[in-house]
Amino acid sequence: MLKYLAAFLLFFSFNASAERPAFKIDQTGLYLKNYTTDGLKKMFNDLGYDSYIDLPNDEYPRIFVQNIPSDFALFEDKTLRNRYFMQILIPLILKVNEEISQEREMLEALEYHFEQNKDFDDMDVYFLDQLASKYDVFTHFKDTRKYIYIINELKEKIDIIPPSIVIASAAVHTDWGTSRIAIKANNLFKLRLWYTNEGLEPLEDQEEGYRYEIFNNLEESIKAYALKLNSNVNYKTFRQARAVARKRGGVLYGKRMDFSLVLDSNLTNYAGLIDYTLTYYKLHYIDRAHLEDEHQFKD
Repeated sequence: MLKYLAAFLLFFSFNASAERPAFKIDQTGLYLKNYTTDGLKKMFNDLGYDSYIDLPNDEYPRIFVQNIPSDFALFEDKTLRNRYFMQILIPLILKVNEEISQEREMLEALEYHFEQNKDFDDMDVYFLDQLASKYDVFTHFKDTRKYIYIINELKEKIDIIPPSIVIASAAVHTDWGTSRIAIKANNLFKLRLWYTNEGLEPLEDQEEGYRYEIFNNLEESIKAYALKLNSNVNYKTFRQARAVARKRGGVLYGKRMDFSLVLDSNLTNYAGLIDYTLTYYKLHYIDRAHLEDEHQFKD
């Protein structure tokens, strides 16, 4: 899809002021910033991105929206609003999952290298230490035992998040992208900072000592949420359910593990809300989706 835009969109930069719409395009995709709801609808229509499910070959365009439109909460047709919310998020989620998959492939390559050589070289050790720090893996083991342990722990932690779960969670946390936190902070999951003056001050619970984290764009918010699910001790049940599904082979469907998200929110019956959203919007179709290939444009 994006290769047909090369003639008139090639390599533009985000150079607009404050709230003016802007875009850029490179081989990784088309990036849209500061669009109004109507502007985004027109862009999606012009690009032929007119549905959130049942795309040909389950392939999604590399259209990466950087922020929720500032007037999104004024959307009168809630059904249409929800559809556009999902269209905004799906390519971003697939992009984040691509990066997680690359980390997982590198981890598997290191494991294979060890099986062949029965040792780790300096680059292996450096990379594993970086991943252990990122995914909160710690052990008192030393030398080779340490890195065997780290690999085994990381194999459960470094894996994709089913897109259906991310979409449903973002929908519940932000009331389908209309919340103040989503629009002002690009925060789709109410991720918090504690005991700091940074971040977006909550309108409620101001004495609790937290603020909502502000992200530069929606992709950063999704990355932070994925890392939370993949590293935080409260989501071990989720990761175990995912590991079981991984061993079975095939697509990692969110319906097989959404029950494990009971600690993801203090909302009553949160896991039930996630499951209902997955079912009602047929989000299992998105769990088998992928992005179109990157494009190498010529001047």
